[in-house]
Amino acid sequence: MADSDNTTPLSFVTRRRLMTQIVSVAGLWPFGARAREDISIKGRQDDPALRLCESWHEAHSSTLALCQKQQQLETYLVKVIGFPCAKMQLAGGGEKTVHSVESLDELYSPENEVAWGRAFSELEAHQARWDAADAEIGFSRTDELIQRAEAAEQALMDDLPLTPACSVEGVLAKLLVILRYGEHWEDSDEFPWRHIRSVLDDLARYHHIDPTTIIASCAQGRHQECKGSAGVSGISP
Repeated sequence: MADSDNTTPLSFVTRRRLMTQIVSVAGLWPFGARAREDISIKGRQDDPALRLCESWHEAHSSTLALCQKQQQLETYLVKVIGFPCAKMQLAGGGEKTVHSVESLDELYSPENEVAWGRAFSELEAHQARWDAADAEIGFSRTDELIQRAEAAEQALMDDLPLTPACSVEGVLAKLLVILRYGEHWEDSDEFPWRHIRSVLDDLARYHHIDPTTIIASCAQGRHQECKGSAGVSGISP
């Protein structure tokens, strides 16, 4: 009877959990599905908290885009090449499918040395085909880019509690970043996410501010500043 170690090497594991949770929380925001994507500001572009939150949203969106790309590349590799594996004939009869040299080593014994060597060659050849396709389409390279994007995103998140808001919009922007970050890793209906959303909603309602009007126009204001600077220096946009 065929068996399998059901072990997939870490290099093959992408952020499926992250992508699943992204989809699951996309429709939870009371101001609409794009509320956390397109936050803008009604002025006060000088608030450092707003600028930091804008940068975090940009970094986070970049991370998600790379995760989606990596997922597509992995799907292609699995379809065309398949996860590297080999079938090992067992001394007592039957066979077992392994996905790594470590798993194969656990099956080694002097009695099945020939079968072990055959399985090792099969696994090595399959891994070589995977690596060649990986190098061609950039699967592993995308993983490196994801790690860099996540590091940049985390650095901004670490700066968030050190950056005081100078406006109500800045406070709302910080709460939105906390929600967007936290809800990817926790059940969004559990404490403290519902409670944080409640506080954010109260602030927005009390100050007559729609959170969908916080960060995008801050970015637009920065873009206008850049265009103005370019015009002064004679540099074309």
